[in-house]
Amino acid sequence: MKLIGEKGITLMALVIMIIIILILASIGVTTGTNTIKEAKYTQFKNELKILQTKVNELNQENRVEIGRILTQEERKMLEIPEVSSIIYNGKSDEEKLKIQDGFRYCNEESLRNDLYLYSIKRDYLINVEYRYIICYKGYEYNNKKIYMVNEIEGSIYNVQYQEKNNTIGSFQAQYVREGNKWKINIININYSGNIDNWKVNYKHVDDEMWKEINNLSFYVTKAGKYLIEVKHEYDINLGMETLIIQEE
Repeated sequence: MKLIGEKGITLMALVIMIIIILILASIGVTTGTNTIKEAKYTQFKNELKILQTKVNELNQENRVEIGRILTQEERKMLEIPEVSSIIYNGKSDEEKLKIQDGFRYCNEESLRNDLYLYSIKRDYLINVEYRYIICYKGYEYNNKKIYMVNEIEGSIYNVQYQEKNNTIGSFQAQYVREGNKWKINIININYSGNIDNWKVNYKHVDDEMWKEINNLSFYVTKAGKYLIEVKHEYDINLGMETLIIQEE
């Protein structure tokens, strides 16, 4: 009976060991798959950053004739909601047509031969004048297709340069009460460049610290006098406005 018991314990230990090995193997496969997935995603993000840097340089040099003109099929990419909501944001119908006509198709070969970019492995639609870059087929990540660099969290999109843009402009600020707080809206931005993503700095006159947001609408919870600035990178500043919120 003792021998049988010992054999029984040995078999059970073996079964447990096999189960543990299978669990560890499963974890290893999952970890390995996730590592590969993240590595490919990092490679894609690096492509976008490299391209954005190069397109910014081309923009400064006014070299817009790269790649080839889009076919009708390729132009359909510009109407994908994730793309159109970015490239047409705040644009008139006339400017939308100009944006469409400015896109060029650049495949891996043309990027390598014309722009000397040897690490790019995908095809892109590029508008140098507006510095828009669209991954032609998109990149699948976490059940979502990514087409442009500004869809990536924490990315810097469409960086402007002083020598290509005016550094001044104007804006207006208005507010509306919503319950026990006020919503401030930045409106009537007057600027001749192609900037889409402004930063807003604001503070109550009684506060010591400024607050910064990447949105043209925001909420405050106390009335009084506010100082508001609308800015962008490279010293582009639309000036400062004073907004007085009445308690009534």
